[in-house]
Amino acid sequence: MFHRKWQVGEQVPLGYNRMVKNLRLWIIPTLIILFYLFSHLYRLTLLPVFADEAIYIRWTQLIIDDWRQYLFFPLNDGKTPLLMWLMMPFQFLFKDQLFAGRFVAVLIGLGQILSLGYLVKLLDGKTKTARLAMILGSVLPFWFFHHRMALTDALLCLGITWTIIGVIQIVRNKQKFLWISLTGLFLGLALWAKLPAILIIPSLFLYPWLKRAKLNSKTKHITHISLAILGGLTLFFSLRLHPVFSQLFSRGGDFLYPWKEVIFQSKWRETVINVPNYINYFGAYLTWPILLLNLLGQLLPDTKKRRIQHILVGSALLFAGPIALLGKVVYPRYFLPVSIFLTVSAVLVVQELVLMALKQKTYWKRVFLGITLGVMLINTVIISSKFIYFSLTNPSKTPFVSADQEQYLYRWSSGHGIKESVNFIKDLARDQTIAVATEGSFGTLPDGILLYFHRQNVDNIYIEGIGFPVREISEKFMNRAINFDQILLIVNSHRLEIDLPQGNLLREYCRPDNSPCLQIWDITQLLKEGKLPLKKS
Repeated sequence: MFHRKWQVGEQVPLGYNRMVKNLRLWIIPTLIILFYLFSHLYRLTLLPVFADEAIYIRWTQLIIDDWRQYLFFPLNDGKTPLLMWLMMPFQFLFKDQLFAGRFVAVLIGLGQILSLGYLVKLLDGKTKTARLAMILGSVLPFWFFHHRMALTDALLCLGITWTIIGVIQIVRNKQKFLWISLTGLFLGLALWAKLPAILIIPSLFLYPWLKRAKLNSKTKHITHISLAILGGLTLFFSLRLHPVFSQLFSRGGDFLYPWKEVIFQSKWRETVINVPNYINYFGAYLTWPILLLNLLGQLLPDTKKRRIQHILVGSALLFAGPIALLGKVVYPRYFLPVSIFLTVSAVLVVQELVLMALKQKTYWKRVFLGITLGVMLINTVIISSKFIYFSLTNPSKTPFVSADQEQYLYRWSSGHGIKESVNFIKDLARDQTIAVATEGSFGTLPDGILLYFHRQNVDNIYIEGIGFPVREISEKFMNRAINFDQILLIVNSHRLEIDLPQGNLLREYCRPDNSPCLQIWDITQLLKEGKLPLKKS
């Protein structure tokens, strides 16, 4: 389509063929990128803010307001601060603060799909195979969802991907000093994105076996990789300069059992029974054909290709294994980095199966392989398309696994009603002062509300969390709110344990499938007349 038909004897302009080749080389990646941006930016805030997003965006805003005090504030809650730092400039660029936070995730995802393509090329993938990896990174539910959420998991994946790229470059003797330094930087940044990056370290020592080499050569590779890891850990432990560094490890017990309990007290019996659920997460979010391709990869006849597959699947298992074994509370997003290896493995297997089909001399074997790949592709396309369609049109029908339905749709962590409550408060505050008590102390409430008021005039608005469940009103809140014109209570219906007159219910925003509702109550007179139970501050 790009070639002009030249007349016999007519001279082809110098550089024309190169231009045509470059156009062909870049047009498909450009179309993939355009599709990615459209599908990920379209109705980006349709799913209400999630609890962790509210926390991260609110921390970002606190850093903007007073960076000297809050620059490392996430450490207090056991979180590393890189994502919050990246989100800071975008809070100034966009009026919608949730859109601003999620826009960063979209940019991270764009970097991720390009990185997947590059990683495939490093592992001897062809150009078309690299493009397939980019497409899968754009549409597979696991990738698609997390590249639209202001969470740390996508940034963690990008850091891990480039750590793997760096290790492969070290093994391939590509400017060793440069790549040792860069790999250390990538690993350090991955750790600054999210602590579970530490789980990638054991798998890094698999990559010297990408090449058939003498033991002496492998020993050198291992030494160089160890130096890169040391550099990454040094960058991470530079956080020790901050006095609250010890708090970084304070939340581990909320999600993981101590390894001694798992091994010596047989806690593993309680954790391993959840492995089928974890496998189902991958089947639902990466699709079962992708998992099947990973299994087929372990049986490839080509020794070199099979070795690559062993390393990729081994990397996935080494990362997922500790989470599955030690996990007390495990959500699907904790396994997102495993998608790096499973996605790359799958596209490389597709490449080998296509080559095998083309080499078959028997017609029916070619047809069989073609139909098999076609059916698997159609299955993946249908599942991914359904997930994307509902994400962009009606998030309450998105085919989440049950654990994610609870998180994003049904429970207190879901921000259904938050934006509507903010608009209601703003309407009331046009001609009067408004005090708002919310359930909780941070998270969905009150952070989910506060984030929408950042850098706005709130002289006549006072918002404060009073804990949960709501059995009483804090004395601190009452003392400050008592002189406001109207006093509201925003609470989830199943967490309200004060008997309030039904006529005082001003608004109610219910979650899907008869799940608890977010309610706005008028408690002005009740509080001013001393008819509400108070909690000493």
